[in-house]
Amino acid sequence: MEAEIRSTSSSTSYQPVWENCPHATNYNSIRLVDYLYGSGDVNLKDSTELKCFPLTRWLSSEYELKHIWIGLFKFAEQLRTIEADNQKDEIERFEMLLDFLHYISSKCSSKPFYLQMLKSILKAPTETLRSVLYPSFTRYKHIQETTFQSDRINLGNLGRYKRSLVVRILPTILISVFQQMWLNDTESNVSSLGNVMNSLNPSSLFLTLEQRILLGGIMVNWIVEQQIERALHFANQSKWEDFEKEISNIPHANWTPSMHVPWLILELEMNITIREMQIEVTRHMIQPMMNKNNPSISNIVMQMNMGEGKTSVILPMLALSLCSSSSSLVRIIVLKSLFPMNYQSLRYKLGGLLNRRILPFACRRDMNFSDIQLNKIFNRLQQGLSDCDVVLTSPEDILSFDLLTIDKCRRKEFDAGRSMLSIQRWMKSFARDVLDESDEILHVKYQLIYSIGRQQQIDGGLERWKTIQLVLSLVKQHTTNIAQQYHDDIFYKASESRSSFPEFRLLNHRPFPELCQRIANAWLNEKNYRRIDQQHILSFILDANSSVDCLIDRFPYSTIQLFLIMRGLLSSEVLFVALKKRYRVNFGVNQNPKFNRLIAVPFRAKDVAAENIEFRHPDVAIVLTQLSYYCNGLSDSQMLQCFDRLSQDESDPKMIYEEWLSLEDDNDRISSIKQWKTVNLKDYQQRTQQLFPTLRYNMLVINYFLNHFIFPQEAKQFPHKLVSSAWDLSSSSRTKIITGFSGTNDTQLLLPVHIRQCDLPELQKTDAIVLNNLLQSNKDHYQYLPISTSSDDILSHIVKDKSIIQVILGVGALFIDKTNRQIAVKWLDLSDKTKIDYAVYFESDSIFVCD
Repeated sequence: MEAEIRSTSSSTSYQPVWENCPHATNYNSIRLVDYLYGSGDVNLKDSTELKCFPLTRWLSSEYELKHIWIGLFKFAEQLRTIEADNQKDEIERFEMLLDFLHYISSKCSSKPFYLQMLKSILKAPTETLRSVLYPSFTRYKHIQETTFQSDRINLGNLGRYKRSLVVRILPTILISVFQQMWLNDTESNVSSLGNVMNSLNPSSLFLTLEQRILLGGIMVNWIVEQQIERALHFANQSKWEDFEKEISNIPHANWTPSMHVPWLILELEMNITIREMQIEVTRHMIQPMMNKNNPSISNIVMQMNMGEGKTSVILPMLALSLCSSSSSLVRIIVLKSLFPMNYQSLRYKLGGLLNRRILPFACRRDMNFSDIQLNKIFNRLQQGLSDCDVVLTSPEDILSFDLLTIDKCRRKEFDAGRSMLSIQRWMKSFARDVLDESDEILHVKYQLIYSIGRQQQIDGGLERWKTIQLVLSLVKQHTTNIAQQYHDDIFYKASESRSSFPEFRLLNHRPFPELCQRIANAWLNEKNYRRIDQQHILSFILDANSSVDCLIDRFPYSTIQLFLIMRGLLSSEVLFVALKKRYRVNFGVNQNPKFNRLIAVPFRAKDVAAENIEFRHPDVAIVLTQLSYYCNGLSDSQMLQCFDRLSQDESDPKMIYEEWLSLEDDNDRISSIKQWKTVNLKDYQQRTQQLFPTLRYNMLVINYFLNHFIFPQEAKQFPHKLVSSAWDLSSSSRTKIITGFSGTNDTQLLLPVHIRQCDLPELQKTDAIVLNNLLQSNKDHYQYLPISTSSDDILSHIVKDKSIIQVILGVGALFIDKTNRQIAVKWLDLSDKTKIDYAVYFESDSIFVCD
């Protein structure tokens, strides 16, 4: 290092950065004795022994910081207190020494804090040090002994200097007090100001009007400096688009910082400059413009383009502006899937200098609230109102709380029900709701349902799912012809064996009537109905408007019930709804062991099951459960269940087994298991290499498993239901208005009657901006892929592309045949190892790295 210092080839000289050094001030409270003089031996050197040259001495262990610091402290005191002609030169020489020691501090494992303390003595001492008593400058051994501090080294009044540093008022404290005093002036919030003054020294923290004006001006200057630094950073990185956007944003152009101090603090702490449009949107949501045609509707939602700072900037601004310690508790409603991200974001933005708590509000049916717990929740919400805290929740939690209130009263738990009803009414009076992604939250399809009563068998029982299995087998028979006739409207991939179900999905409604006609005709041909009755039956199951009266006198009730099941599947389009959905994307079986159900449930995204949600319609649930097991096959344990029941409980297992194998193609693998008597479940090799792989995707085996182990337990229905929807979020009985925003306005005609779409004139061009962005010249590179393209084909196209592609966004879940990890590993294998070291992928809301 000495050679580095003495080198003359260096083009730039060392410049000390005391004030800007990131590790110069970010320390926890440091105790002098505990850190420097906590253990080991110390050889204190007097100030007279501390000569600057040669520089190599400061690298030796003899001149470690603990040996020289008290001597340097004494030297600094002498320079400040002794008057001499060359005092200025001596101070400059001492500062150069401190700069050098600061430079080598990282290599010597010493804390720059102590050097900065010495330099602060020279620049701006906080108290006179004439009375400081120094210890004897000699060698001390084993200073970790308890007698060290009081007897062996007397630090004298150095501790007094340390205490004087601790009580300094930091800028963060001043800003916090400034905000509290502004709130006090704004809404006479004496209690909030009193809390701060009680915890700190009132005489030292009270700011006069002139001091507040000065501090506000300094904060504005800081924000301008931050903007300049961001612009210079973009220029240095050649990010000219970001640079132009930054310099074109004029700070505080359409708002006055003194009128919105919390916004000013948000800018300062988050290192941002609030844009003019964000101010306009925030004002519009704080006080919406009334509709001239219907002035009674004051609840609004508005559209704002994605990436314009709705969640990151406008949401915190609304939380700061809408809260009132006497009349308004801000409640931010977000989608359940975005709850963790929003919670972390709001805590980060509002939990620092702004000192706002984020209160998560959750409610599920399995939360059995007691009266005591509900009173605590109520008290916390009331305290949140007085402290200007923010409540974060989701629509499911709000609607669940409403339904749980009714359910408590229904079960005659009146104490808890009365407390929940009180919270409900209080929230309707004081909660000021802000909806993020309002298009999804207020969507007409969204419902929350509580099942009431004892579970009972669904109508039709065994015949219901057997009929569905028969219909799906007929679908399989006609998939090839339908796919050839409507090849642009169907996704079709033939199965590898005759016994399994093909990959088949309807892309639109056009092929469905033809498919229904073929299924109905094939189903009737298998029945022994009279020809004159077949026409009535066909008309009934294919026409949703036909009456059942013509069949009542001709057929028994059980047969009519069968016709109704077929009618629901075909003319009521239950089958169409099921065949439009994608396995593992829109539906599937939840593999989470905590979810003890084995039927198909809705999925939020690829391989991400929606929590505590099931399909409401029993036929939809049954059809999708069948398709899930057809696509995924049976596991080894499920196969064992089937064979155990076949061998132990069936009267003629041979006939059933031969029926299973009748669908399989003849090959070498099944030659040894063709006969039931040759099946030996104790033979591990036969079981894992021949028996299970052959029958795992067999439709008859899967039907057998579902008929005996799944549907009898899972296919249930309830006599009564409690239902709530998005309309309950915007009830007319609310005192405060509701505002929200989203990136789209496609559902504006389907909004609840108490909410209207009200976009700012400046933002009515949002849809056109999106189209313009898509049509830009730099987005003309587009490659068409067939709908049946596999993951390996897509990865091969990506690797062979002329431009280097390093990010894949699976927006359409094209990689459906592999997991994210499998895709990442495969992509690494295909990539150039000299250019790509590792891959980052996401799985179940977590981030992973593979190399």
